[in-house]
Order: sequence, then structure tokens, then C-alpha cells
Amino acid sequence: MASYLVGVVTKHDLARYQDYAMAGYRLIDGVEVEVALAEQPEVHEGDFPGTSIIIMKFADDDAAARWYRSEGYQEVIPIRHEAADTHFVITFQA
Repeated sequence: MASYLVGVVTKHDLARYQDYAMAGYRLIDGVEVEVALAEQPEVHEGDFPGTSIIIMKFADDDAAARWYRSEGYQEVIPIRHEAADTHFVITFQA
């Protein structure tokens, strides 16, 4: 069953966030994952708490956990924290 990771991001250092994004995309190379990204998403109800939303679809919970817990990704998380306020990695199955 597919597993999804969702990130809601409020970027405050665009250059540093770009460093994170570039590293993140290198880290998904060769990983079976689908990525959807929206910058300044159109909100139809309520107030969206960020500037961007990221949705990553993995084959299952194990694949999502392997990617998130990988040494490479753990090394770039501090860059994300420097560059943005994030609500990140909500795992659910669909």
C-alpha cells in the first residue's frame, strides 16, 4: 500500500532552501518515488500555513522510512531547518 510524506514549508531564506532542495533531489535519484510540489498553492478554504507544499508517494511505509532515515537525508535536514519553518513528514497510507 502506498505511503505518503507531506511537507508544509514556509521559506525564509530562499538561497539556503535551494541548497536543501538540490541536495534533496539528488537523494531521491534512483528511489522509487513520485514527487508533487506546489509553490504558493491556491487555497480554497481557510489559511494555508506555508509558502509551499510537497507530497512524496512511496511504494510503502518501509520505502518512505528508508528514505527519510537515510544517512544522506538526515545530513540535509539541518539545512531545511535553517532555511524554513516546516511541518514535515506526516506518513499515511492510502
